[in-house]
Amino acid sequence: MAATHDSSRATRSGVLDRAFAILSCFTSDQPSLTLTQIMHRTGLPASTTSRLLKELTSHQALSRDRSGSYSIGPLLMEIAQYAQPMLYIREAASPVLDKLSRMTEEHIQLGALDGQEMVVLDRREGRHRIPVYYHIGDRLPVVPTAVGRVLLAYADPGTIDEILDEEQFTWPTWQTPRPSSKTVRRDLEKIRQHQVALLRTPKASVHSVAAPIFGHTGAVIAAISIVVGSDEQRLEQYVPLIKAGARAITNRISGPKPSRILPPWDGE
Repeated sequence: MAATHDSSRATRSGVLDRAFAILSCFTSDQPSLTLTQIMHRTGLPASTTSRLLKELTSHQALSRDRSGSYSIGPLLMEIAQYAQPMLYIREAASPVLDKLSRMTEEHIQLGALDGQEMVVLDRREGRHRIPVYYHIGDRLPVVPTAVGRVLLAYADPGTIDEILDEEQFTWPTWQTPRPSSKTVRRDLEKIRQHQVALLRTPKASVHSVAAPIFGHTGAVIAAISIVVGSDEQRLEQYVPLIKAGARAITNRISGPKPSRILPPWDGE
């Protein structure tokens, strides 16, 4: 009986691996995919892909349109709304993002560390057109961005070593020069000292300034940044604003959660 149980559990694990491989195919750039595209991205056989797509669609994890293409379904969208603590961070930061957006008319970004990448929790478009192509939920490398640098600066030493050791961290090919791990580590130390990151990379299309957001325990749980075009020469002027914004979000997160008053639903 024990062998049968272990075999069943292994089978379920394999099915989950394949199901998540399918779900991971969808991105903000390609939110809708055909069966053939999903097969190519996952490497799964046609029969397996078709069967799993049918099951995921029946559970509303995926949706299928009239053309036969698939997209993320309403069930996953509903479940994602309960993701904690990411949801609470985003809710607490939202009014601050709005205020910074109005004051600066620049692009505002909120991100959190997940493994070795930064996840975009929220963002506000600026008045000026700049080459910022990511969306909410996208994952970005940490070293090339100010938000990522802040998150990396306060990450555990093991994560920092994994990302920076052997000079293998992700860096945009069009931005030069590529910094060394030693240079990045010096920058991380400055960020921890001043609680702010200014990233002005030569030949980069944008510059940014970011500050850490602290949680109840004093650990950094997210970071916020102002992103400007490369022609903006006054990046330092945004340091007081971004630090004040980060403190405001920290205070909102550390304070008591506001009570939610629901309307009196009455069926009579």
